[in-house]
Amino acid sequence: METRDNRAKSITLTVTEKCDLACIYCYEHKKTARDMDLMTAQSIIDREFSDHSADSFMIEFFGGEPFLNFPLIKAVVDYIGKTYSEIPVHYFISSNGTHVHGEIQQWLITHSDSVTVGLSFDGTKRVQDMNRSGSFDKIDLLFFRKMYPMQPVKMTVSKNSLPYLSESIAFLHEQGFRIACNLAYMVDWTSAECVHILQEQLELLIQYYIDHPQLEKCSMLNYDISILGHPKANQEYVKKFCGCGTDMHVYSVDGICYPCQLFSPISASEKAIKSCDFHLKREIPRECYPAMCNDCYYERLCAFCLGSNYLSTGNMFMPDAKRCELNKVIFRANAKLQAMEWGNGVAFEDEQGLLKSVTDILGL
Repeated sequence: METRDNRAKSITLTVTEKCDLACIYCYEHKKTARDMDLMTAQSIIDREFSDHSADSFMIEFFGGEPFLNFPLIKAVVDYIGKTYSEIPVHYFISSNGTHVHGEIQQWLITHSDSVTVGLSFDGTKRVQDMNRSGSFDKIDLLFFRKMYPMQPVKMTVSKNSLPYLSESIAFLHEQGFRIACNLAYMVDWTSAECVHILQEQLELLIQYYIDHPQLEKCSMLNYDISILGHPKANQEYVKKFCGCGTDMHVYSVDGICYPCQLFSPISASEKAIKSCDFHLKREIPRECYPAMCNDCYYERLCAFCLGSNYLSTGNMFMPDAKRCELNKVIFRANAKLQAMEWGNGVAFEDEQGLLKSVTDILGL
């Protein structure tokens, strides 16, 4: 197994396939009532921690909604603390937040030095309730803001919530959150109206950030477009955007290892691919990618998700072409915002690269 340069190893435990919400864009279409048990979790931990090439570990608890199996989360953290106390370990829990109250909040406070919770939350009450099963009033936003000020809220944009993108971003900024924002995967974005609405919403967001220069921009408008003015470092290979199949080990509730959550049965059903049958390195031969990607000016900015490609098109190297036009709208919006910031005297590390990229993207 390849590991990152700092020799940190990422392990994801799917502690449950249950969830109390039915988000309209959820890619996990095969959720069940199954939970991982402690014996399975301990077996995974013992096997993974026997890898002495790793200096530290990141353990992610995933679901479903992981806090629906809170007893296992506590037991795993206790087991690692007692059995592997000499090894640095940090824990990350991806949660919808509906169960983070009372006992769970107290446990998180007690373990604040080693546990981070990433909240999935989509914006205003109208949008959150629309996308995420009427859950706005079930979530203690103040707790997350105070406990994890540096952890971005994970905001997903559905077709239904797209017309409210700018107001949802502004709402989350007003609540004091950093924002990781993306369009939902495995969604039919073919409507020309979606392109038009996205353009309108990004125009509003551009003006919002120009009017509030002190804010850290959401991830959708925080691309480094200056890299487009540089020659490609390696013409023969493309570096993966994530650790799928290399740096990540994702375990299902029954202890089977998968390259990432999107290749596991809860997402891919009968098309699931186990890690033992998945053979990729960090860099993928460019010949594996379609011409539409190799010939695309924006290729270096496009986060090429192997799992979502696989679920959308059946080929991990073939992206959903329906998203391409939307991605280009986003990249052009980034160019416009950065050009406006540049014109307002905002400093950039590579102004020549930025200027060339803005000129190329916007056709100036």
